[in-house]
Amino acid sequence: MAALLFLGTAALTFVFVVAERNGHIIGTEDFLKCGMILGGMAFLGMCFLLAGTSRAKRPRAARFAMLILFAVYLVILFGLLYGGSRNRYPEWHSAYSLKPFATIRIYIEAYESRSLRIRDVVSNLIGNVLLFMPMAWFVPFLIPPMRKWYSFIPFMLILICLVEATQYMSGRGSMDIDDVLLNFPGAVIGFALLWNPLMMKLWKKTNLIGKRG
Repeated sequence: MAALLFLGTAALTFVFVVAERNGHIIGTEDFLKCGMILGGMAFLGMCFLLAGTSRAKRPRAARFAMLILFAVYLVILFGLLYGGSRNRYPEWHSAYSLKPFATIRIYIEAYESRSLRIRDVVSNLIGNVLLFMPMAWFVPFLIPPMRKWYSFIPFMLILICLVEATQYMSGRGSMDIDDVLLNFPGAVIGFALLWNPLMMKLWKKTNLIGKRG
């Protein structure tokens, strides 16, 4: 069952990536819906795989499952970050902004003036906080040295800044310091919740990362 679910995920992911509509991969909302389905399939596959694996082999099985989940997450992340163009943003959204909290304030003011729905404001602000939070699980899980905060935090800050720069240079988004101010804390919060000493003991006790992980 696990193998079938993983194969199904791989097949759907392939179709998902190559499908085009109106010059882009897929609309943002549709992308999120399909991403949730793909992520759900991969998660179910992981559960079946780990449930049918002996404790001794669980670290290797968990790593394989996490690689599949991480691949699905990266497909979704790439589509959200680079699947559109600057034309999808409101007219007042500039190609770049290096003034902290300027864009956040604009979104809030746009809601207060009723030019944006609360749904749009929340999806942008809260969505940006949650966007890179899964990195706090996948990267340390797959790369053990990243389980140290002094390795993970600089890595994520550099990665998020590079994403902003490539979005601007490719014309597939804007370079906004506010995105960094929202993305980065989300990753740090996720790391603090998942890789604190108490949770590390749990991962080792369940043998997801092995006793020496």
